[in-house]
Amino acid sequence: MGYAYAYKCRKCGYEEHFKQGYGFQVHSQTAEEYIKQNKKLFHYKTHEKIVKLAKSRENLQIRATFQVYMCPVCLLLFDKAEIKVYDNGKALHKSRFRCSECKSRLKLTNIHRLKIATCPVCKTKTFKRDASLHGLWD
Repeated sequence: MGYAYAYKCRKCGYEEHFKQGYGFQVHSQTAEEYIKQNKKLFHYKTHEKIVKLAKSRENLQIRATFQVYMCPVCLLLFDKAEIKVYDNGKALHKSRFRCSECKSRLKLTNIHRLKIATCPVCKTKTFKRDASLHGLWD
């Protein structure tokens, strides 16, 4: 369950939707439950890290949510599945992301307050939130 946000470029008309929250497959679970699914739901490096950690530790918890990140340089938005792996409350792994354009480290953004970003198509700062297209998703 989460929120869906729509952004539309006022210059070229490009529209994109971003999700924030939990999904049917992307949700908190134990590493054992995740591995038993026999699916790679996350980035291959994150998947390999979970499998490797699970071999040497028991009771690992995976907290997974969709989050919206922004490049602090390009101001581009990215929809990512953020993964955190815990062992008895101690963080062992957290997803980190880089911008596909400039390779800067992405920052978690407060999508609720963000009103403008850079359009990924025309590269102008005319990518604005369209509140009429917001909603909940399950």
